[in-house]
Amino acid sequence: MPKDAAGPLRLLRETNQERVLTVLRTQGVLTRAQLTERTGLSRATLSSIVQDLLAADMLTETAANAGKAGSEGHRGRGRPVSGLTLNPKGGLALGMDLGHRFVQVTIANVAHEIVASGGVTCSERAPWSRRLELALALVSELATRHQLSLAALAGIGVGVVGPVSETGGHRRPSRATRIELVRDGLTERFGVPVYVDNNTRLAALGEAIWGAGAGLDNVLYLRLSYGVGGGLVLGGHLFSGAGGAAGELGHITVDPAGPRCACGGRGCLERYVSVDAILEQCGVRRFDDVLHRLAEGDPAVRTVISTAGTRIGQVVAAACNTVNPETVVIGGELALAGAQLLDPLRQAVRQHTHTEVRQGLRIEPAALGHDDAARGGIALVLRRSPVLAGYPAAPSAPAPVASRDQLPHVPDAQEIS
Repeated sequence: MPKDAAGPLRLLRETNQERVLTVLRTQGVLTRAQLTERTGLSRATLSSIVQDLLAADMLTETAANAGKAGSEGHRGRGRPVSGLTLNPKGGLALGMDLGHRFVQVTIANVAHEIVASGGVTCSERAPWSRRLELALALVSELATRHQLSLAALAGIGVGVVGPVSETGGHRRPSRATRIELVRDGLTERFGVPVYVDNNTRLAALGEAIWGAGAGLDNVLYLRLSYGVGGGLVLGGHLFSGAGGAAGELGHITVDPAGPRCACGGRGCLERYVSVDAILEQCGVRRFDDVLHRLAEGDPAVRTVISTAGTRIGQVVAAACNTVNPETVVIGGELALAGAQLLDPLRQAVRQHTHTEVRQGLRIEPAALGHDDAARGGIALVLRRSPVLAGYPAAPSAPAPVASRDQLPHVPDAQEIS
C-alpha cells in the first residue's frame, strides 16, 4: 500500500467504527444483519469493523432481543441470534487535577460512567514531582479498590495550574518544565496518550458535559478557590486563546489603586475574592469556619460574602457581554456560600449586561464538586480517541460538594519547583 494512502484509509476506518458505535449507542442490541442495514456498510466492511471492535473489547456479544430482532431474532427452531452491544468495560479514561492544594483522580469507562474517584489535599508548596507521586498512588489505590485493569487505559487528561498553550510554547521555563514532568512521568508509567491543560478550563469542560451546563454549547465557568480563574466552552469546544491564557478572569482589574497581585498587576479580582482573601477579611483560618459563621448569620461575614458576590458579578457581566454564554457556572469553595454569594452576583450581572445578553442567561452553582477538572480531563481523552468519542455522556451521580478542608491531607513542606 502506498505510504500516502495509509492516512485516508485509517480515517475511513475510524469513521466507520464511530458509525457502528453510534448506531449501537442509540438503538441498543442489534444483530449483524441489522447493523449492516442501519449503518449502510457492506457486509464485508461491517464484519471487519466488528471484529476490530470485539478484539479491542469495545463491543460484546449477547443474545439479540427477540422482539427487537423480529424475524432475525431466532434461527431455525428458536435458537437465538447473536447480538452486539457496547461494552462499558471496553476501556478506561483517567482524569487528574493537580491543583494549588489538592490532587484529584477520577476514572471513567468508555460509556462516560464514573467508576472511581478520590482525592487528597497537600501543601501549596509541594513540588510537582510530589503531586505526581500522590496522583499515581491514588490511581493505584482506586484501581485496587474497584478492581480495575489499568491495561484498559485509553488515555489520561491532566489539569494543572496556570496557562497551558496548545502549541507547547510557554513564557515561563518553570511552567514548561512542570508540564513536561507531568506528561513524561505519566507516559512512561502507563504508555498511553497524555493531554495536559489548565485545570480551570478542564473544570469548565467537565461542567459543560456532566454538570450544570450539560447539554449547552456556550458555557462560562468561574472557579472561586485559592486562585480565581475561568474557562470557556464556546460552540461546544473548549476555548484556550492564542497563548493558552483564555479565561483568566481572576486577573481583571477591579480597582487600579488596589493591592499588588502575584501576577504583577494591581487590584485584581483574585486579591478580593480568593479563599485566602475571604479568610483574611473574615479573620478566620479555615473556610469551613466562614461557612459556619455564615450559617449562624454573622453580619460581618455576610457582608464580606455579599460584597464579594457583587464584585464577581461585575466581572462576570463584562465577560458575558463579550461572549454571550447560555449559562454561567460558579464553582470552587466560595460557591458553597450559596445564595449569600449568588444573589448579589446575579443582581450585578443583571445590572451590567445588555438586554440581549441577559435574556435566558442562567447563573448556576457548579454541580460536580471536587472532580470537575478531573472529569474535564476524562472528556479530553474521550473526545480525542476516535473509538471512544462515539460514546455519549451518560448521567452519573455527581460527587458530593464540600469544602476541600474535608479531604484527607498529605503534609509536605517543600517548595514548588
